[in-house]
Amino acid sequence: MSKQRFPIENPKPNIDEFMQIMAGKETIKRVPLVEYVVDDAVMKLILEGMMGRKWVDISDETGVLSNKTKFSKEHLEILHAWLDNIISFWYHMGYDFVRIEIIPPYPDVHLHTAVDTASLKRDLKRNWADLMDGPISSWDDFENYKWPIITDDDFYIHRYICKNLPEGMGFISCHAGGVYEHAVRLFGYENLCINLIDNPELVKAVIDKVGEITLKYNGYLLKLDKLVAILQGEDLGFKTQTLISPKDIRKYILPWHKKFAQQAHDKGKSYYLHSCGKIDNIMEDLIVDVKIDGKHSFMEGVAPIEEYKKLYGDRICLLGGIDVDILSRYEVDDLRKYVRKVIDSCAPGGRFAVGAGNSIPSYVPVKNYLTMIDETLNY
Repeated sequence: MSKQRFPIENPKPNIDEFMQIMAGKETIKRVPLVEYVVDDAVMKLILEGMMGRKWVDISDETGVLSNKTKFSKEHLEILHAWLDNIISFWYHMGYDFVRIEIIPPYPDVHLHTAVDTASLKRDLKRNWADLMDGPISSWDDFENYKWPIITDDDFYIHRYICKNLPEGMGFISCHAGGVYEHAVRLFGYENLCINLIDNPELVKAVIDKVGEITLKYNGYLLKLDKLVAILQGEDLGFKTQTLISPKDIRKYILPWHKKFAQQAHDKGKSYYLHSCGKIDNIMEDLIVDVKIDGKHSFMEGVAPIEEYKKLYGDRICLLGGIDVDILSRYEVDDLRKYVRKVIDSCAPGGRFAVGAGNSIPSYVPVKNYLTMIDETLNY
C-alpha cells in the first residue's frame, strides 16, 4: 500500500505530546491522529483480517452488559476480550489514546429500526429516534419518568481500559449524547420545537435534568487518572443552520456545556465538543463563553476545515476534518492528495489532528480509512 504497514508493530504513542500539540504549545514535526467513532464492522475487519485477533461481540443479544453491578465470570471473560480488542485497535492503528463512550440507558425512547444497508453490516440493524413523539410530553410524564441513576458501577469498562492502556497512551471519553440530543429523544424533535413555544418551562426542566445527570457522569470520568479530555457529543446543526434557534441554544443548552467545560478545566483536563452541521452562529459563544478547547465534526458541504483553521485555529484545536463523503468515494491516489492538502493547510502551528470529519461508519471503504492514516503517519 505504501511505506506504512498495518498494524503498526511497535507504535510510539505519546499522549502528553498529543495534548501539547492540541493546545498549540508544541511544534513537534508530526501530525497526530484523532477519531470520534470507528464502526464495529470496520474494527472487526481490521482486527481479524490484519491483526489476527478474534472479534468478540457484546451486542444486546449477548447479555454481557445487562447487569452492570455483577458481571458473571463468563460475561467478564467476553467483556475483557472485547476491551482488549478495542485497546489493541487504537494502539496498533497509531493513535495516542483510546476513545470509548457508553450510553446510559434512557428508557422508553421511541426508536425506529431498519436493516443497515452498508456492505459490511447488512445483517445488522440501525436505530433512530422518532421525529414526533417521545416518552415525555407533559409534567406528569416528567415526574414519572425513570431517569438514569449514575453510580460507580457504570465505570467498570472505563477503569479496565485505563488500567490496561499501553505505555504512552491516554483515554478520552464522555457521556454519550448531549443535553440537546437527549432532550430531542425524550420529546421527539417536532414536539421539542412546539414545547419551546408552548411549554418552555417543561423543556428547561428536561434539559436541566439531563444536564445534572451528565455533570455527575463526567465527574466520575474525571476521577480516572488516564483520562485527558472529555470529547462530548452534541449535534446542534445540519447543513444550513442550527436545529433550534441560536437564542434557545444560548438559553438552554450552552449553560450546561459551560459547566461541563469548567468541571473538566478544574481537573486540569480539556473539553472538546463534537457537533455536526452549520453552527457558525454560536461558535463565538462556544469559544468565548463555554470555553471549549477543541471542535470536532466538519463537512465540506458546510465549509472546508481549512476555513475553520483560518477563523479559529489560533484559539481552539480542530479535530478531524477529512470529509466523510470524500473519504467514502475517492480513489486512493486522489484521497492521498486531498489528505495532504488538508494537512498542509491545517497542521502549521499545531492545534490540529487528522481524522474523519465525523466518524468512520461502516460504508467507508477500509482501504480509504487506512489510506488516510497512512498518509498522515508518513507526512
